[in-house]
Amino acid sequence: MAIKAVLFDAGNTLLTPAIPESQVLSEAAACFGISIDAAVIEKHIPAMYEYYEILFAQDNSVWSTEKRAADIWMSMYHHICGLLGITEFVPEIARKGYEVYLKPTSWALFDDVMPTLLALKSKEKQLGIISNWDKSLEGIIDGMGLRHHFGTVLSSAAVEMYKPHPAIFELALRKLGVKNNESMYVGDHIHADVKGALQAGMTAVLIDREDRHSDCDEFIRIKNLQEILEYLSA
Repeated sequence: MAIKAVLFDAGNTLLTPAIPESQVLSEAAACFGISIDAAVIEKHIPAMYEYYEILFAQDNSVWSTEKRAADIWMSMYHHICGLLGITEFVPEIARKGYEVYLKPTSWALFDDVMPTLLALKSKEKQLGIISNWDKSLEGIIDGMGLRHHFGTVLSSAAVEMYKPHPAIFELALRKLGVKNNESMYVGDHIHADVKGALQAGMTAVLIDREDRHSDCDEFIRIKNLQEILEYLSA
């Protein structure tokens, strides 16, 4: 059956930080008299995300409410503070860092996003976003001037449903008025995005910008969003 709708994850799929997290955390620490170079922090960013994967694997409901979505970021920033040897003002630094990314100006689009969205719109595809995110997501998308491209924008905290569970995918499809076998979902996380979309009966696509999953041949894998267009034209 032909694909009528293409839905996307937000972070690391459409959006990337406009301000590096290392810079944000360095500036947050400086507010409390703690001097630490952003380059030093940057070395620990991968370990912070490895810690996130551990937390998510233990309990994927961490994005299910506004409080829990904020808490997961607090936990990650607490963790990196520990790696950096910061022991004072840790909750305050974490909160200040988290609040930066509630603003639209703190986010940017990957270069392949707008050409892909415009091409999909020209093909009369319906578009949507489903993301494990706090309630700031719709305001961010709106503030970036993107809201008119999408028929629905769902954050897990706003609807209290979360990926990889099918319910949040099914809600988005109902809002768009399309069937699961008429839809495609694109995201960067194998478990939350690809496996979640497959459980919901959608065509699932992994966006693997850094070629980290070159050994995976169980599902569609792309390195640039514009490759979606080739798949839809096949």
